[in-house]
Amino acid sequence: MQSTTPAVRDLVLVGGGHSHVQVLRHFAMNPVPGVRLTLVSDADVSPYSGMVPGYIAGHYTLHDIHIALEPLCRAAGARFLCAEVLGLDTANKRILLQDRPGLCYDLVSINCGASPKLNGMAGIAVKPITGFLAHWPELKSTIEARETTTLGLVGAGAGGVEMAMACRASLPPQTQIVLIGPKLLPGLSQRAEVLTKRALVRKRIEYIAQRVTASALSDSGYRLQLLDGMEKRVDHLLWVTDVQAPEWLAASGLACDARGFPSVGADLRSVSDSSVFVAGDAAHLQGQERAKAGVYAVRAAPVLAKNLALAVQGKSLTGAPSRFKAQRSFLTLIGVGGMDDPDAIATKGPFALQGNLLWRLKDRIDRRFMARYNDLPDMAASEQAVSPNLSPVLAADLPEDLMRCGGCGAKLAADPLRRVLARLPDQAADHVALGIGDDAAQLNHGAGSTLVSVDGFRAMIDDPYLLGRICAHHSLNDLFAMGAAPTAALALVTLPLMAQHMMEEDLFQLLSGAVDVLNAHGAPWVGGHSAEGAELSIALTVTGAPAEVTLTKAGGQVGDVLLLTKPLGTGVILASAMRGIHLAGSVPACLESMNTSNAPSLNILQRYGVKALTDVTGFGLIGHLGEMLRASRCGVELRLAEVPVLTGGLELAQQGVRSSIQGANAQALDDFTVMPSATDTDRLNLLSDPQTSGGLLACIPAEQAGACLSALKAAGVPAAVVGTLLAEDRLFIV
Repeated sequence: MQSTTPAVRDLVLVGGGHSHVQVLRHFAMNPVPGVRLTLVSDADVSPYSGMVPGYIAGHYTLHDIHIALEPLCRAAGARFLCAEVLGLDTANKRILLQDRPGLCYDLVSINCGASPKLNGMAGIAVKPITGFLAHWPELKSTIEARETTTLGLVGAGAGGVEMAMACRASLPPQTQIVLIGPKLLPGLSQRAEVLTKRALVRKRIEYIAQRVTASALSDSGYRLQLLDGMEKRVDHLLWVTDVQAPEWLAASGLACDARGFPSVGADLRSVSDSSVFVAGDAAHLQGQERAKAGVYAVRAAPVLAKNLALAVQGKSLTGAPSRFKAQRSFLTLIGVGGMDDPDAIATKGPFALQGNLLWRLKDRIDRRFMARYNDLPDMAASEQAVSPNLSPVLAADLPEDLMRCGGCGAKLAADPLRRVLARLPDQAADHVALGIGDDAAQLNHGAGSTLVSVDGFRAMIDDPYLLGRICAHHSLNDLFAMGAAPTAALALVTLPLMAQHMMEEDLFQLLSGAVDVLNAHGAPWVGGHSAEGAELSIALTVTGAPAEVTLTKAGGQVGDVLLLTKPLGTGVILASAMRGIHLAGSVPACLESMNTSNAPSLNILQRYGVKALTDVTGFGLIGHLGEMLRASRCGVELRLAEVPVLTGGLELAQQGVRSSIQGANAQALDDFTVMPSATDTDRLNLLSDPQTSGGLLACIPAEQAGACLSALKAAGVPAAVVGTLLAEDRLFIV
């Protein structure tokens, strides 16, 4: 269980490298009360460099070689922020981020890796690995499409050799592969060099013992100038060479070596700034200069984790446990075989061996390393395990799922809400043109009328800035559903108890996100209220100016086409993330969808004669569709197969993941006749999945539907036609 002690210090980890994943695991097992841990990474997964050649060779899938960072952070009680770092302001202790406010820290640790030192030369860098992995499928397809192609790899160290061998295993046999570097396996044994040369010959990989002095891209490929004056031409070029620090790190003002890597002592702390730690490829270990290798990041991690835990508490770093000693000699395992002939060379000191058993050893070591960070306990099961031990009578009234969702998955279900509204007195008044029942109220006044709505939720993500943005988009959707233009907003924010400077910073981040979206839509933030509470939450009251015709749920007519502007699945994806379940690409796609405005969709729908409109939120598509059909006195033929779903949404539904109120929402399905053709029960369940910042559901005249859909697609809106309105007594899902 996480400590209930209020956080008073911010420890921020920059980069999801091999050291930091171990730091997260250490803090999961040894939490430090009063410390808030945050990981900032530009991706939600971290590739394990030792398995990348194995992926290229076909031994592993992308899933096998990636550590899922968000579930690991959740297990460690840490926040995860997906953002690109642009700089480090050490004077003000802020991490500068792209397209958003900087992030404050009390202590920061950097494990962001490095990239090849190309000095303007043409070619594809294998590091950063994430970028290379994204590029590899296209490169592989291009090579496979040609009868003969030459692939050049610059860098003859262990990484270059292993990558060349992997490419040979993956690419067509007629592909010519050239490995270029002044020394084969520099720093390793002569015996390893002999074995590697034999393997290169056997694999038909040409080795050129030269330094590349220049490379240029031409119409016919790459022209490489070698140190001896010779020229080599290749069609494709990969760089697996010496590395340099990221520009932002070299420009941080920290004491650095000639290549821009911050200098650290044996305690892994910057020699010029005691609030900064650096590990892995990003660090220059003063007095223990070594070649850049992942093994040092792995082995430095236990020292880094202990030192961070001590330093953030203001404790001294003394004694041998706080000192990292980089080995001069370690076991190196180089994969040299493909799927048909798995093989590896092992070398340490003057010794070297080769064989299939060594590949099996390497595979076992790598898989065991990955399992430590990906095979995490089920968070929902852990939550249930610590639930109160109630008597059977009391336990019968417990909610089915004690791990409650955030976002719109946290709202009250439709039935109890309707019962509460029925018990309240009627709220009609002369100045209320539209009240309870539509997406926003319309209030008349002397100068005309104003639309007003309120919406919000408890946090469902760790990033307060992004939470503010999503809440603003979500709240503005109520105005867009009425065809209105936003004019102003008020905020109600609840912050958990922390040190004052941390509460101030979280409030700034949260409101900055909301204000950025509101201002982009012409709606200034005009005030609000803050409160202290158990967890972070935000709600916005928004006002809008009505269009010439105020849209409602009641304008649909028989024959209209039903159009949805965003895919479903935010509820199931957020619920899976909360439980520590990772599915590649699902969370980024979900966040991108929630952080996308519906304003462009509204403008297009209005041009094509939209008759009825609502936004899809907490009651799911089926709940909000039911409201529209009742108001319009229409039925529907809802085509289940045409309903779009976010990346990973269907797969997670197939695993049985459900958002908190999905079961209550599903009661709305009882009003519909599910035809035998609607056989996909998992997709059917997603109709009741609660959406946060979901899409618009529109009724469009049939004759305008095709042109409207084309215009939406051209604007980048992932819209789909999902049904047709029928007579009132015909409610079909087909």
